[in-house]
Amino acid sequence: MTRYLLALLLALIALIALPVGGTAHAQSDEEEFDPLFVRQAGPFDVAVRWLPPAPQVGFINIAVKPTLSASGESVGDARIRLIAQGEDRTGILARIAGESETDFEVVAVNSPASPEIYRATLKFEEAGNWVLRVNVSSPTSGTAEFESPIVILPAPIEPGAQGAWAFLGIVIVLSAGGVYVAWSIRKAQAARQAHQQGPR
Repeated sequence: MTRYLLALLLALIALIALPVGGTAHAQSDEEEFDPLFVRQAGPFDVAVRWLPPAPQVGFINIAVKPTLSASGESVGDARIRLIAQGEDRTGILARIAGESETDFEVVAVNSPASPEIYRATLKFEEAGNWVLRVNVSSPTSGTAEFESPIVILPAPIEPGAQGAWAFLGIVIVLSAGGVYVAWSIRKAQAARQAHQQGPR
């Protein structure tokens, strides 16, 4: 009985120690393009997707797919700029005060494997409400620009000292519980044997 309880305790500790990653699925560039939204701007219909869909502080992968509104034809010769601004620096008052600044700007590029999709990686270092400006320029089809709000969530708490102490506390509690159970069983067995033997 004691060995069974100890084995069960070790199994519980092993399960707790395993990394939680079974539900995470890697996103591949080869997956079918599934935009979060499509915006009509100038001569284009511009489909936009970012990963993860609920972006957090850190790196965000953004994909843009422009097509011609008139024909639905893909645009493979575009230059796409992605400009991110904090929402507090994009309003009219901020512009009047001269505080409308570009926090950062990147150029999304396509590849021979998928020339119709343009990709870029942005790094957001602050949580909050942001504005993403998408500028599409094609020498054969024209130019367009639009803005889209994007909410950046705070980064999750990473495993660190707090997580290590919490894990250590769980191990101590489980170990103490196992020792107590084993001691209780031995005590009960000794009492039962003493009762069966009776006074000599």
